[in-house]
Amino acid sequence: MVRNHIRLEESGIPTVSIVQGGFVLDARATGVAFQFENPALAVTPHVFTSLSESLTRQAINEIIKDIIIGLTRPLPESKERVQRIKTLGSTEEYIEFSGRDRFDCFEKMNDKFLDWGWSDGFPLIPPAEEAVEEMLKGTKRPPNEIVIEHFIPGMALATVKNIAINAVMAGCKPDFLPVVITALEAMHGPDINLQVMAMSTGPHAPMFIVNGPIAKKLQINSKLCALGPAGPERLSFPNVVIGRAVRLCLMNIGNCYPGIMDMDTIGSPTKFSMVLAENEEANPWEPYHVEKGFGSEVSTVSCSYGTSLTEMCDLESNSAGGLMNTFARHITGIAGISFMYFKPLILLAPDHATILDRDGWTKNDVRQYLYLHCKISAEQYRRSACAPFPVERKWLKAADSKAMVPLYRSPEDFQIVVVGGRAGKSAAYTGHYTTNPHVVKS
Repeated sequence: MVRNHIRLEESGIPTVSIVQGGFVLDARATGVAFQFENPALAVTPHVFTSLSESLTRQAINEIIKDIIIGLTRPLPESKERVQRIKTLGSTEEYIEFSGRDRFDCFEKMNDKFLDWGWSDGFPLIPPAEEAVEEMLKGTKRPPNEIVIEHFIPGMALATVKNIAINAVMAGCKPDFLPVVITALEAMHGPDINLQVMAMSTGPHAPMFIVNGPIAKKLQINSKLCALGPAGPERLSFPNVVIGRAVRLCLMNIGNCYPGIMDMDTIGSPTKFSMVLAENEEANPWEPYHVEKGFGSEVSTVSCSYGTSLTEMCDLESNSAGGLMNTFARHITGIAGISFMYFKPLILLAPDHATILDRDGWTKNDVRQYLYLHCKISAEQYRRSACAPFPVERKWLKAADSKAMVPLYRSPEDFQIVVVGGRAGKSAAYTGHYTTNPHVVKS
């Protein structure tokens, strides 16, 4: 946690970060992002959490000299914040690629961008000046307007123009740009601990929910395969490229590169793109953004940042109680316990929503049921390696082993969005943090 290291040094406390070899680039990039180019590091090949006490002492002895040097050197001086941290590649504002024809130039650009780490691995559309100018026509906001002053985790400026550049590379149409910008604003909302989510060793990724007229105008898919590939007639094309633009912005503006600030242990395909529109036509209740206080005529984007999707399949239940029992069993899983409180976002299939509404259940009924039934025994809780209580609680330690402990703080922690095609009963949940909707501005 080099960012915490830097905050200690800013307070005048000499600090050394003990860093495993695979995290050195990440540690140095984090130092640059927080205006300290050379934080004191003691590098070890070992992962201390995997060592016994005696092996840990031995590993510390191997780096004790570096620890002493780091603690006794003068405190570094902070520098001006950089516009963007460049890990590899050209520092020029404009880059030219020459070749036999446009296809050859296209291939050379993509090869270089892959080598430099500026690509998500799929072919990129060249962000030529005329293409960026065309993209900027999708918004009334000026190109130099600062959208996000400290784009996490790299802490650089995000302007309308550099967001537009990444939107071009992702394959967006100009009309999509306001949604991309709003998605980035939502992702930086105060309800999301983006620093932890973006830099975690876990497979965290943002998912965006679009509501209101903009979803229909841009044909953002809310039905069958909304989180899937494009398909015939561009079925999920807007969903895919909008989400991809956000990921490229996270990398090329936010410096959240795999292996440099993004230290995900295994990774997840959800990091490429997750955008959907709520299926408001099949929703028997208020749309998600209306539930949160916005008018139905307002277009919004909400962000849920957290774990990969977990399917909740129930083809058999034809009653609200039976269906909710299935959901509770999924969401109660011990793997759902985290270092922080988990806030599930439930993607509810229209067929499931129909059953609940037919039986007279509201969204609040669903929340109350899941809150009451998503519990594990105190003994299970105590034996879990991860738990959302940040400190030991006396009542939990003293509780009867069979006493049931809720996994969630309140019914309001459960968010519900109706999405997907008809004639399918495959729901899903994800989550950790969920923002309130952000209004799309033209």
